[in-house]
Amino acid sequence: MSRLLAIAVLGLSCTALAQTAPAQEQAKWFLLRDHQLGTCWPALLVRISGSYVHGFAQTAGGPYDTREQAAERRKALQENGTCTE
Repeated sequence: MSRLLAIAVLGLSCTALAQTAPAQEQAKWFLLRDHQLGTCWPALLVRISGSYVHGFAQTAGGPYDTREQAAERRKALQENGTCTE
């Protein structure tokens, strides 16, 4: 039963995403940070319901227009010890 519910929720989520504006128009680069490990990485996030979200990571910078801008932020945070490699 729970497996069936999970499939239904996934199907509804995909339907909702398909009805939003194209991802290319809303996608922005962010620097994400795992709060437990301290690792950081650039990621392209899409706006859903008015905000950019990620499942488990904290936002450490952004939004940026390019991956390079997010990488520059990562380098700065590595230098001050906020992000690890």
